Amino acid sequence: MPPDNLLAFLRKCGVALCLAGETANRIPDELVAIADAYGVGDVEFLVVPTGVFVRAGGEGGVTVDFANADGPPLRLDQVARLYTLFEQVKADPIPPAEGIERVQEILDAPPRFGAVITVLGHGVLTVGIGLLFVRDERALVGLALLGLLVGVLRLIADRVQVLSLALPVAAAMAVTVLAYRYSPELGADPASLLIPPLATFLPGAALTLGAQEMVTRSIISGASRLVSSVYVLLLLTFGIYAGMQIAGPAQGIAQTEPLGVWAPWVGVLVFGVGIYLNSSAPPRSLPWLLVTLVLAYAGQFLAGLWAGGLFAAFAGGLVIVPLANAVQRLHGPPAQVVFLPSFWLLVPGALSLVGVTGVTGLVELSGTGRSNLVTAFLTVVAVSLGVLVGSSLLSNVTATSRLLTSRSA
Repeated sequence: MPPDNLLAFLRKCGVALCLAGETANRIPDELVAIADAYGVGDVEFLVVPTGVFVRAGGEGGVTVDFANADGPPLRLDQVARLYTLFEQVKADPIPPAEGIERVQEILDAPPRFGAVITVLGHGVLTVGIGLLFVRDERALVGLALLGLLVGVLRLIADRVQVLSLALPVAAAMAVTVLAYRYSPELGADPASLLIPPLATFLPGAALTLGAQEMVTRSIISGASRLVSSVYVLLLLTFGIYAGMQIAGPAQGIAQTEPLGVWAPWVGVLVFGVGIYLNSSAPPRSLPWLLVTLVLAYAGQFLAGLWAGGLFAAFAGGLVIVPLANAVQRLHGPPAQVVFLPSFWLLVPGALSLVGVTGVTGLVELSGTGRSNLVTAFLTVVAVSLGVLVGSSLLSNVTATSRLLTSRSA
């Protein structure tokens, strides 16, 4: 029977991995590897989005325990420190009591950047996403202001927990009112102004992870993520609809000279800088982050030219996993640090919002609204399948490499 403090350490690690955005089917593998480092083999894990179950057997019987995975999602600097700690533990196990303290220290660590930089980062990433959708300089200025507004709202909600429940509704309502009232002056369609500022609320990553978990038979975790994601979309829908009723119908928009074909590529770089600041990415990770984002977007872009949007979504998900692992092998930050931002860029949660605005704008589920929603969910499935295939291919390559190495030895 493993000692109690080791079981507590494993539970703590499982909770931290849940908050780091790992899928339910990968967390047990990570925990088993940590347990093996301590010479403990008879341990099993069951992971759900809200907690971790640990079952340990031995001569004295069987012990089953549970740890609740509550808390905010980890920032990128916390994710980097967490995975670095796990790699150290696998190579040279530390006393479990010390491990518990170090994991808790990571969970309690303050952001690398202060409130002003965090809000500024949200404005920057909003402009980056905006370059993928709008082609007018005035619209980019408006998006920067909307991004700063949402960043301030998120900052207030982080400090007043009760406000976080209504934050998606309040932010969507405020952004919609401003977008519909000032879209003629900004030279952009109101719907395109809604997507970038609200992108950090869109559950594109959760939808994709949920679909991936359903495919890998983690039914409880996958269904929980999907239901939670749909609820967030409903909150955004209500906020957008309420904002449209307050703002009234959108006015006509004059045609303007669009930006060049360079705009989306610059947008990817700007998005990377914004994520670096807003999510407090670890030091010296910005170059790795930008390279990964550009390569992932390039893969998606080229696939889209060849076979259309859905295949592009699949291709984007396919290349993320090997790219992230290549960065880690080249002595860059842990794979999850560059994987998550690439995921947030490629997972078209924004398409979900386009579908939502189509529904709310027409009050009833018209053909356009149905088409947008179907496209959004199919794209999420395509990205999740791409990530799943990429992970499987990487696992097979790694296993084959280890087999050849052992044979040669």
